[in-house]
Amino acid sequence: MTIVVLWPATGLGPVDQDPDQVREDACDLLSPATACHPPDTELRVPDAPTSGGGVGFGPLAWLILIVAVAALVGLIVRAIANRVRDRDGDDADDEDGAVDTVTPLESVQLDHANPPGDWRARSQRHRAAGELRDALRCEYRALVGDLARRRLLDEIPGRTTGEERAQLRRTTPTVTAPFAAAADLFDAVWYGAADATAEMLERFDALEAEVLAATAGVRRPAEPAGMAGG
Repeated sequence: MTIVVLWPATGLGPVDQDPDQVREDACDLLSPATACHPPDTELRVPDAPTSGGGVGFGPLAWLILIVAVAALVGLIVRAIANRVRDRDGDDADDEDGAVDTVTPLESVQLDHANPPGDWRARSQRHRAAGELRDALRCEYRALVGDLARRRLLDEIPGRTTGEERAQLRRTTPTVTAPFAAAADLFDAVWYGAADATAEMLERFDALEAEVLAATAGVRRPAEPAGMAGG
């Protein structure tokens, strides 16, 4: 299409040129890279970071995580297996009698000046007089004396109940619990603030009978009179 431009009276006549062509020629001459050919303005989403400062896990990180979790699971399984094996071993020992085996002492220390019968006679006198604290003490000393004459622990005046419990645990595991309960009663009354009662004495008598019944089959010949083996 040709447009005839009528110029004002300047002495120049009309120009027979295509304005579009003039614009394109001017654009190509002045700034062909920007003015006539605008840049692509299409929105571009940046690629996700692959290293340094990224918040996601790469393949190597996932592999390390999987290996760590597998190692942790393996440790837990091994620990459970070891506990089960130990428990089964304990059960087998109980069935075979290995854990409950009585191991009498080769030599034992005895208090020959105070045999168990004398302690029990004193206990009866204290009971009759209402002196229950002293009665419980005498009963405990009688129990220790009997176990010593069965070579299951040493009878040493002034020894603590803790030392006697530990030694009896090694020689006769089967009576550890009832002996410990009897020793607790003695400690609570003799060293603690508990008041001795008739019920406590009855409880002690029952525990004493249980311990002596469980160790009746391990009696050994007593030391010769007047001699304390060490």
